[in-house]
Amino acid sequence: MSVETNKKVARLYHDLNPDDIEEILTPDFIGHGSKGLTWNRDSHGEFWRTPSLKVKDAVHEQVAEGDWVATRFTRTGTNEGKPVNEDIMNFKRFADGKIAELWEVFSSK
Repeated sequence: MSVETNKKVARLYHDLNPDDIEEILTPDFIGHGSKGLTWNRDSHGEFWRTPSLKVKDAVHEQVAEGDWVATRFTRTGTNEGKPVNEDIMNFKRFADGKIAELWEVFSSK
């Protein structure tokens, strides 16, 4: 896939629509977060379907090279009634037009 196609899928990821999970993540997707946290495609979809999670992402920059897309964004909203306001950077590795791996680092404001 082209870098531009990967960037489009990366932006679609930030729509946070759980109905897009199968379209944008590979079946063997793995996510990596702070302190050793990992997740797979199924748990990722379950997380985005959490009724108390009401957040949105504002993408600031995206940079792509080869099979990788780096995104800097701010996530705001509420989770279980508590405010969310986080600056996040993630790196997405693509395989066959879908996100196969994600590395994420964030800091709460």
